[in-house]
Amino acid sequence: MGYDLRINMSIFNKISSQILLDLDDLEGDYRSSSLSVDKAQSILFLLIAAIGIMGMFAVDHLMFAARPDPFWRTVIYRGGFVLFTLVIIFAIHKTDLVRVFDRLILGWLSVLIVFLLLFNFARPANYLATVSDIITVFAVYVLSPLRFRQNVVLAVCFSIGTVFINYFMKTDVDPVSLRVAIMSQFVVHALGAGAALQLQSYRRSFYKAFVDERDAKEMVAYLANIDPLTKSLTRRQLFSIAESEFLRYVRYHRSLSILVIDADRFKNINDSYGHHAGDIVLRSLSLVALEQKRAQDTFGRLGGEEFGLILPETALEQAKIVAERIQKTWEQSPVNLDGKLIHSTVSIGVAEANPDDKSLEDILRRADRMMYKAKEAGRNCVVTE
Repeated sequence: MGYDLRINMSIFNKISSQILLDLDDLEGDYRSSSLSVDKAQSILFLLIAAIGIMGMFAVDHLMFAARPDPFWRTVIYRGGFVLFTLVIIFAIHKTDLVRVFDRLILGWLSVLIVFLLLFNFARPANYLATVSDIITVFAVYVLSPLRFRQNVVLAVCFSIGTVFINYFMKTDVDPVSLRVAIMSQFVVHALGAGAALQLQSYRRSFYKAFVDERDAKEMVAYLANIDPLTKSLTRRQLFSIAESEFLRYVRYHRSLSILVIDADRFKNINDSYGHHAGDIVLRSLSLVALEQKRAQDTFGRLGGEEFGLILPETALEQAKIVAERIQKTWEQSPVNLDGKLIHSTVSIGVAEANPDDKSLEDILRRADRMMYKAKEAGRNCVVTE
């Protein structure tokens, strides 16, 4: 029996996974992003259910007009459920957590099912409320924001309880009416499950398309800011970040240093090995600088074989240490091109922002001037102000 159940569940999971889009790692993000909508819809549905149950007070009054005791018991019973529903609505409105929201909805649906099944005991044996039972099952499938499998379990439990009460607890039920009621349960489960799968798949597909479009836009924006050859930031993006850091320096008077890095005798490399080799050298130099910089530093290509490194919260002496680390690492990292080792060095100029600087260009000009002094000093070295 257990083995057959596992086989049936496996088949069910396989069929539902083919229809219901599996978001994998996006599942949590999907539920979080749709929480506000799920909350609003659930509050609306719960209010409608509470109003509908209160509307039954008039029916109860007509049914128990001559018997006040059963009428008041019914009023208390319905009123208790309405009060419980209002408490759940308040809790749903206050929560911002998906797991809490799911527990609240699961708890309310479970109580609703028990509430309706207990009412079935009070119905006359010749009165099968097939319509209300069908509406309940279909509503669980279509309106519940819970996972599809949870809705299936809730709907099936309600149907089993309804059939059990009508078949085993009521001996005077018309067999034809009972068969119609049971057949209606099968039909509404098929329709409800199909509608729920279609609805949830549509919502998940819409979210997946939204995420894919967002990621594509972010990738386009990222690629627009990345130099395709060296994989460092473009000049425009580097200057944009550098301007922000300079404004932060002006406001808070925190240290800010800039490195200008230039590949030595790069024209000779192009002339001796070809432009393809020159491209490989520039890409390798960029990778070395990216590996040696800190997470908070910003590295980009200024143009040609010249790069810039922005070091926020960094004084001149600290910046010099970073520059020397890049210079020495690159000197010891020859580029292997088809078995040939291409040795290259860099000249680095370092400048620190000071109160006399009116703009970012003032610091860059000084760093560029220091870089040319490094060239004049024999290259392959670091020069600071």
